[in-house]
Formats: sequence, C-alpha cells, structure tokens
Amino acid sequence: MPLYHSGGSTGYTSAARIERLIDHFFSLPVASQTSATFANLWSSRAVNYLDVPTDYIIPEEANTAAGWLAYVKRLHNSTANTSTRGVFGTLALPSPVWSDFLADRTVLQAATSAITGVADGDTGRRLYQFLVSTVIDSARYRRGGQYRELLVSWSAGGTSAAPSS
Repeated sequence: MPLYHSGGSTGYTSAARIERLIDHFFSLPVASQTSATFANLWSSRAVNYLDVPTDYIIPEEANTAAGWLAYVKRLHNSTANTSTRGVFGTLALPSPVWSDFLADRTVLQAATSAITGVADGDTGRRLYQFLVSTVIDSARYRRGGQYRELLVSWSAGGTSAAPSS
C-alpha cells in the first residue's frame, strides 16, 4: 500500500477545505447564511482555507479528490451487488448511508434541475442545496458523521461527481 502525501487541491485536502467551509458557513448568524454568502465562500475556499498536508493511505486509488471519493464510496459498499459477486464488487447490501445519499441526490437533482453543469460553481450550488433543502433531511448533512463525510467527498470530487455519476 502506497502512502500518499496530499498537497494542492487533491485528495483529502479538497475535502478538508469543504469541511471547514461548511463549519464556517453554519457558524455565521442565520441572516448571513444565504446562497450568495455560500457562493462567495465556495469560490474563495482555496484562499480562505489553506492546505494542511495530510498523510493517508488509499490503496488502489489516486491521490486526487476523485480518488478520495472512490475510497469513501467503497467504505460505504457503493460497489455492493445484491445478487452476484464481481471482481470489484462484493455480495452484500450497500450501507444505509449510501442508499440514503443516492435517494437524496436523486430528489435534489429533480428539484433543482437548473443545476446540471459540471463547473466548480455548479458543484458548490449542489452542495448548498444539500445543506439547506427542505425537500430532504438536510440536518443529517449539516452535522458530522458518515452522511457529511460522503457529501463532502462527493463535493470535493468536482466534475467526477456530476449528478449522473
């Protein structure tokens, strides 16, 4: 297993920036928790939330945000197959967190059909919708835990985490 050192906007560093951005956003007064404020924080996250090099082991994944997303997805049995075992899949059920995330993502994709692009700003708008939506249980994404970890890694994946993936 290789040991990767993250730097720049890759791997876990991207996710760590997003995690700190979310914490900062919800520490603001409620009147300031607007989509415009979130968009401003999102667009300046590389400046406001500087890199903190993090060493971590990701077997068989690249040291990129997409690699981190793939790793987190595997932790949640996203490759589980309910009928047959495959080369990359296991014979099991996906975790309830993964199933809930996919369901929530589908609901939000239908509710916010205007956000279809893969640009960085579109990713930020999709993340904001997860955090403030009244259509889904957005509170579980605002607090820490597996739901938030999955959302953050999905957001850090950027264009590799477009709604159709």
